[in-house]
Amino acid sequence: MKKPKFIAFLLAALLITLSFPSFTQAAASETPASIVARLTGRTVEDVIREKMETGKTYGTIAKENGKLKEFQKECLGLKEKVLKKDVENGYLSQKEADKILASIKANQETCNGTGNGSCGYGRGYGNGKGLGFCNNYCIYNS
Repeated sequence: MKKPKFIAFLLAALLITLSFPSFTQAAASETPASIVARLTGRTVEDVIREKMETGKTYGTIAKENGKLKEFQKECLGLKEKVLKKDVENGYLSQKEADKILASIKANQETCNGTGNGSCGYGRGYGNGKGLGFCNNYCIYNS
């Protein structure tokens, strides 16, 4: 009698263990394209195709569908998760993460979705910094 219960327990534990990566993978695979797709009721492929064919930003696509604020809110949440993980992994200090997050929030207040605002450096203003050498993470210079 004890052996079948033990086997059932092991199978249940195995199933629970195997299900965790699928939950974490779903959260980790969220992208701006998938956020726009979900908010607009479209497929990710369709959103990416529109971006590639028209040159529109994901923010512009969201704005044209009346979803810019929701898009910004969800992107902020996504960036918060990334920054939290970077702090946990030692890539950033909490102070650096807070500074980046404050900058993102300030930029979102004036963001109109076109990608032409002062959100980050962009347009070559980084002067060649951020070549991808820092453990796949580049931070702003203080």
